[in-house]
Amino acid sequence: MEFRTYSFYDGNAALENEEVLPDRETLREQERMERKYRRRQEERKRARALRSMRLQAFGFTFAIIALAGLFTGYVHLQNSITRTKNNISSLQEEVTTLKADNAAAKNRISTSLNLNAIKDAAVNNLGMVYADTDQIVYYNMENEDYMNQYEELP
Repeated sequence: MEFRTYSFYDGNAALENEEVLPDRETLREQERMERKYRRRQEERKRARALRSMRLQAFGFTFAIIALAGLFTGYVHLQNSITRTKNNISSLQEEVTTLKADNAAAKNRISTSLNLNAIKDAAVNNLGMVYADTDQIVYYNMENEDYMNQYEELP
């Protein structure tokens, strides 16, 4: 296998470069404009970050205030429940005391009354007598709780 190499020359004159290179002042001006553009971009990024941080700080502050309000409400509710439980306990003690007092009064009344003495006083002193069978009248009641009387009894 054989390789051939070809070279072309276009004479002794160098080709003209179609692209014109800018001079130093133009390059410096472009670099300065690019730096200025980058600085503006950085300032915008910083401003956006600052707004974002302010918004986050506001959100955190709001969340902390909301949590503090919730905790305060929770503590207030717990105190209210404790007070209510204490009030219920004291009322239950009072009811128990009143029931005991009522039972003691009932026992005192029942022991102080002598039913035989009352019967003797009614029959002997007041002239009361037992009812005869013809004096007793029986009524049928629809409701067993009460009875309405619309006219005088015989």
